Amino acid sequence: MAAASNPPAATESELEEFAELVYALRHRVSSSRPGNHASRSPGSYGRFAGLDRLSGNSDLRRLDLRASIADPFESVWVRRYLQAASGVVHVVVDLSGSMGFRGSVARHAVAATLAGGLTRTAIRSGDRASVRAATGDRSDAFVMEPTRRASAPSEVAMALAAIAPAGSGLSALRECCLQLSTTPGLVFLISDFAAAVDEIRPVLDALVMHDVRAVVVGDPEAEVPAARFGLAHLDDLEDRRGGVAFLRPSLLRRWRERRREHGRALSSLFAETGCPVIPVTGQIDLEQITETLIAGQATL
Repeated sequence: MAAASNPPAATESELEEFAELVYALRHRVSSSRPGNHASRSPGSYGRFAGLDRLSGNSDLRRLDLRASIADPFESVWVRRYLQAASGVVHVVVDLSGSMGFRGSVARHAVAATLAGGLTRTAIRSGDRASVRAATGDRSDAFVMEPTRRASAPSEVAMALAAIAPAGSGLSALRECCLQLSTTPGLVFLISDFAAAVDEIRPVLDALVMHDVRAVVVGDPEAEVPAARFGLAHLDDLEDRRGGVAFLRPSLLRRWRERRREHGRALSSLFAETGCPVIPVTGQIDLEQITETLIAGQATL
């Protein structure tokens, strides 16, 4: 395991592969702009929401003859619809020190590509996309307000690739989440979630108004050393301090058991907060991400 220099930004063709991803918000949005999500906004088409008696502002094209003829009080009824509307997708990226290490892949590169790709997904779906990134000590390492600008995905990928992950802890990431609009939206929270569960909980609590999907960037090589016996140079994922450890079977067993305990605690936290998980282990697998978005849940 070694710290890596800033990775190259994702290419336009790599970001374009995200364009076909499909997602849905679990709550109704409030927007006058037509889109793909269930909303509270009335319209002349969309999801059937019941019948109303004919009034001065009724749309006569939605007259329901069957209901009107069957009414014993001779009322005239028109169909009422809720128009599908567009929403806002927020991408929040953790760029603390642990995201700067390289195992089989560079976590930093994966996170930057995911952020740019999910921005492309949102804009192609007709939604606005906003992106925020936080290092260990800066909650505003990168900020892009909600936009439908076609060039935004490439701008996001290049900007995040140029930011060196640094710092420890998740207090800045929590502050970054608190800066989001309070209007409910969809949040993709990209992180390795390597911190203690007690540090992760306040971050999820800060997003309680939103529909949150935890994108867990994983790489076993960056967390658990390969099975070996002897001296090994290991680096702390957060503060990048290195050290030498004498690896032996008993130590490796305890190490792996602690990682499993952390995974179980993390899964329990996500279940408790109603936060679906999108695991990205190693290289980005868009088919797996699509299946997870459709199923709504996955296991760590």
